[in-house]
Amino acid sequence: MDIFGDLHIHSIVSDGSLHPSEIIKISKAKSIQVVSITDHNTFLGSLIGSKYIDRRSQIIIHGAEVRTHIGDVLVLCPQPNFISSRDLLSLIDLCRDNNCLLIPSHPYDVLRLGIRGNVSMKVWNAIEVFNGSSDLLSNIVSYILTKDIDIPHLSNSDAHVGYLIGSAYNIIDVDDFNADNVLDSIRKGRVIPIMRYSIKGNIKRVGWGLKRFINGYKPISLDRLNKVFK
Repeated sequence: MDIFGDLHIHSIVSDGSLHPSEIIKISKAKSIQVVSITDHNTFLGSLIGSKYIDRRSQIIIHGAEVRTHIGDVLVLCPQPNFISSRDLLSLIDLCRDNNCLLIPSHPYDVLRLGIRGNVSMKVWNAIEVFNGSSDLLSNIVSYILTKDIDIPHLSNSDAHVGYLIGSAYNIIDVDDFNADNVLDSIRKGRVIPIMRYSIKGNIKRVGWGLKRFINGYKPISLDRLNKVFK
């Protein structure tokens, strides 16, 4: 059975524009059955999002995008975890102990902190070779430099705005409709990355980035957290 998954999305818990419930709603409208909300250094966005999932037609993969000393990596898990350390060795242990995937995000992005040459390390379960929010040159370089690495390749939107959700996605071949089986299928390479851009989505993303820059980025406040949990 083939299902569609976007495994790199940000909510208002970190620097995205949408409440986790809105991400779930938009994903369903776009027929994205597997959703991972991967806020920076926390599983909170995906934990909140799980409260809104229609479990008959959607699967949530609990996730976080973690800033390590070598660059940004995605941690994707069947259940939420607590990020107690951003040390890569600690993340490797977390993934091995909890059936999670460890995936370099936008590894060669020229504007963000990718792991670059560290893609050859034997610790990754997959590689994000296409990022719908990265520039074209960064994605071309990522594809060229990772195409011969024998681990599964992924394509994700890295959406911070609704228009980008599902713009880049993956076709995942699963036997059972649950998070563990999705992660196992990715680990085994039963995944096809669909590498696409959304022009309108990226215009919206730039607008959102400018708004955050003008207003100044602030960590999520208690008042904002209360709104998140509504």
